Amino acid sequence: MRHPIEKYNQNQAAMLAELPEEQRDYMARMFRIGNATYCYYNRANELSVFKKAIDESAGEEIATPEDLLEWLQKHLNPQQESRSARELLGIYFEEYLDGLPHDGLRQAERERGLDQARRSFPFRRYVLERHDMSMDGLLRMNLSAEDYAFHVECGKPLS
Repeated sequence: MRHPIEKYNQNQAAMLAELPEEQRDYMARMFRIGNATYCYYNRANELSVFKKAIDESAGEEIATPEDLLEWLQKHLNPQQESRSARELLGIYFEEYLDGLPHDGLRQAERERGLDQARRSFPFRRYVLERHDMSMDGLLRMNLSAEDYAFHVECGKPLS
C-alpha cells in the first residue's frame, strides 16, 4: 500500500533504491505494512476521532486534548443509558486499564492518567476498536494476502 502523503512515497522509493538488492523486498513489505497502519490512524483523524490542531510555530499537526471527548459526544447512542462523553471516556479508560496484561504497565498508565492516554496510540486503537473500526480489517483489505499473512505471523508470540 502506498503512503497517502506523496513525499513519503518518494522518500521510501529513494531508500529502497539505495538498499542492496537482497534487502529491498523485505523493506518494501515493511513500508507497505507501515503505510497501511498509518492509514488506519489517519482514518481515525478523518472520522473526527482526533481533530487536528496546527502548531503554527513548528508546522506540525498535534491532537488536541478534547478530540476524543468531542468524538464520543457525537457518537453516543441515544438508545443507551444517557451518559456524557466524559463519563463514557472514563469508562473506556478503565476498561482499557483492566485489559492491560501487566500490573506495572497498568499502574504506570493509571498514573499518567486519562488526559495522556487520549494521545496514546494504544488507547486510540482501543476506542476505535470499541466502535467497530478494526485495524485488522483495514490491513486485510489494503494489503496483499502475502503481506497480510506476514503481518499476522510477525504479531504472534515467539514461544
